[in-house]
Amino acid sequence: MDHHVSVVGTDLGFACAEGDTLLRSALRAGLSPTYECNSGSCGSCRYELVEGEMRDLRPDAPGLTARDRRKGRRLACQSEPLSSCSVRIAVSEQPARHRPVRQTADLREINRLTHDMAEFVFATRRPAAFSPGQYAMITLPDGRTERAYSMSNIGNCHGNWRFVIKRTPGGSATSVLFDHLEVGATVVLDGPYGNAHLREDDDRKIACVGGGSGIGAMTSIVLGAAALPDAADRTVHLFVGGRTTDDIVLPESLELAGRRLGALHVRTAVSEQHDDAGDAFRGFVHEAVVADLGDDVTDFTCYAAGPPAMTDALARSLVIDRGLDAELLRFDRFC
Repeated sequence: MDHHVSVVGTDLGFACAEGDTLLRSALRAGLSPTYECNSGSCGSCRYELVEGEMRDLRPDAPGLTARDRRKGRRLACQSEPLSSCSVRIAVSEQPARHRPVRQTADLREINRLTHDMAEFVFATRRPAAFSPGQYAMITLPDGRTERAYSMSNIGNCHGNWRFVIKRTPGGSATSVLFDHLEVGATVVLDGPYGNAHLREDDDRKIACVGGGSGIGAMTSIVLGAAALPDAADRTVHLFVGGRTTDDIVLPESLELAGRRLGALHVRTAVSEQHDDAGDAFRGFVHEAVVADLGDDVTDFTCYAAGPPAMTDALARSLVIDRGLDAELLRFDRFC
């Protein structure tokens, strides 16, 4: 059963299917609410319920502060309408290029990359429609465990979705993915999501910063830039960080991207290895960005994917210390 959701102060409204969240149904309808993580962590999709009934899927979501709760604010990504509702939420009628679709996906390949990272390749019956740098929500076969993972390829008509995933010690999702999921298994894939995707009309130089499995999303950005009609006129700097060189992966697809781009500069950084690290920068990856780009970083649009500590350090180094426009540092906060 669908419920109708009205946006207070506008003439906008949309249908929300049973079991869907307020945020996802708005995106499926072509609206553009503010959001990032889609998992209750960032707080970007706060709203107020004016009328109707909602189920709170994650009452303890860290994205809401005590002040938010006192003021009756909720998270659209964790709210399931149980009736027709009226909400006060910031939305734009400017639709995303790709509306998220919920569909089944079959696991086709598992490619081991390092001791704790692997590429999981899924196939859907519909084309894989997404922008470089976006992510999808994957629900595992138990029907309860759902996680967000960034695609490491670009959109294609073959329904091919690739994800570079890092094992989380004790993680309920990655323990299934790495230890129990076999080729042929079926999951539910919902996407695409995310606003930190490649802007095709942005002709600035590009810096991509990936930590750990964040190399997947950054590979997607590089491949996306290489697929643009003006790729030969574009310069991309790719920074990849890890604790040691054994934690760093450079997908083979980057070599082909480098041939199409005007220039692709790859810099690796290791934070805990000082011997036998070759040409890798000794230090954190955000330090490598500053060392290589310096004051010229303001000439770049920067994309990033990695652990929160990395993206926070990058924001301090580039935006606060070096004066990069905050709108030109793009990353999605999900974990």
